[in-house]
Amino acid sequence: MTERLKEATWFFFDLDDTLHQFRKASSAAVDATLRLIVEQHANHESPSGRPFKVAELKNKHTQVLKAKTAAEFVDGKPSHEYRVERFQSVMNIFGFSCTKQHVQALLDTYESTLTQNLQPKKGAIPLLQALKQRGKSIAIITEGPQDSQERTVVALGLEPYFDRLITTNKLGVANIDGLFGKALEILGLKSGEVAMVGDSWERDIVPAAEVGTESVWLAER
Repeated sequence: MTERLKEATWFFFDLDDTLHQFRKASSAAVDATLRLIVEQHANHESPSGRPFKVAELKNKHTQVLKAKTAAEFVDGKPSHEYRVERFQSVMNIFGFSCTKQHVQALLDTYESTLTQNLQPKKGAIPLLQALKQRGKSIAIITEGPQDSQERTVVALGLEPYFDRLITTNKLGVANIDGLFGKALEILGLKSGEVAMVGDSWERDIVPAAEVGTESVWLAER
């Protein structure tokens, strides 16, 4: 551990894929939701005359996700609005219509499956416990909808370890556009008092370094 890490009074943590396996949980939730869409439209005939497959929908969902996520999570919208937009975009591609009841069923399926699959990463809670035992303050500084990230923190059992939760969605600024500087300002901290822990080099480590904070990159191989 470097001297700056030892001297840090605050530790900033990214949430998704740093403290828990978000991609794994989200993938399970997407799969369950797309399966429901296929079931809801079982009588919808494809151009080829064969039944629609979940894999086809997932391929389009991945494309939609890539196109939309880059500009999302800075406009204050709740998580369900983002999810509806994504799944509606997929359904539009395949010519599926959807009632309000169908949409609600999709949202319920996604949320329940996501929650069931949320798990802290191995070693995450012992690390947080050790930092608190050393008198450190801890904040989550992360991208994503405020409401969804609040639910995730509770579901993962992380609430007791964090002093603040700051999201791009709440402040209206992305990681790469100044979120860490805003967080320092809100908490009344200087960069030398803080260490940042994250999984993304481009969206966690580089932006944190730009405001002068020490960083720990959790790079999974």
